[in-house]
Amino acid sequence: MTTPVSQLDYQDRVVVISGGSSGIGLGISRHLAALGAQLVIIGRTQSKLDHAVAQISAAGGRAIAYAVDVRESAKLAEHMADCKSRFGGIDVVIAAAAGNFFVPAERMSANAFKTVVEIDLVGTFNLFAAAFPALNKPGAAMLAITAPQAQRPMANQAHACAAKAGIDMLVKCLAMEWGAQGIRVNAVSPGPIAGTEGLTRLSATPEVERFVRDATALKHFGEVGDIAQAAAFLCSSQAGYVTGTVLDCDGGMRHGNFVSP
Repeated sequence: MTTPVSQLDYQDRVVVISGGSSGIGLGISRHLAALGAQLVIIGRTQSKLDHAVAQISAAGGRAIAYAVDVRESAKLAEHMADCKSRFGGIDVVIAAAAGNFFVPAERMSANAFKTVVEIDLVGTFNLFAAAFPALNKPGAAMLAITAPQAQRPMANQAHACAAKAGIDMLVKCLAMEWGAQGIRVNAVSPGPIAGTEGLTRLSATPEVERFVRDATALKHFGEVGDIAQAAAFLCSSQAGYVTGTVLDCDGGMRHGNFVSP
């Protein structure tokens, strides 16, 4: 018989999370810190990192931060080596850094397409590869944050759809390659989450916002906490036989009729 994810799963575990200073990433950071984990937050903006660390510390949690872009593989490797030296190893790695914007493909520059693919897809690989030598294995868990665009084509999202589809397959490939070493690799695919920048961009007008909400089977937006709890489960011992899986946490949006009005 299993028990719910609790402090027994995360007390003193070292969790590295990119994009952990805002939005869904920050929600995951705060949730895991509350469960007793030592958070290592990666992001590009020092002020956001400082604010995230302060929030976690004020709530009684533990966090440090590294200001680094996930596209900078060499710097990531240096920071992950420092993590191993400081904490003895890494238990959980979560890739939540992402970039996105809405633009028709014919108006998108090659650099714009490349930027999103590099942040989302290449950045996920860079983080996982940099952390690999520092993992406490067997028993380590890796998690990527993907999106419904990985499976559902969406107008004005060619770059994001391509990047997220790549993440889904990357997760499956790494699960196959690293499973024998006791490393699990999974992903969470969030739907429209209230209060996030992604939903704000997706819902430019009240009419579109209502349409997006109604495109979900549950007819309401999710909360950051929904994704945080899904992430906590997949990276815990409760999901010890789960790997190579993409968990849709989208209120049934993937199965809805999502065609913009």
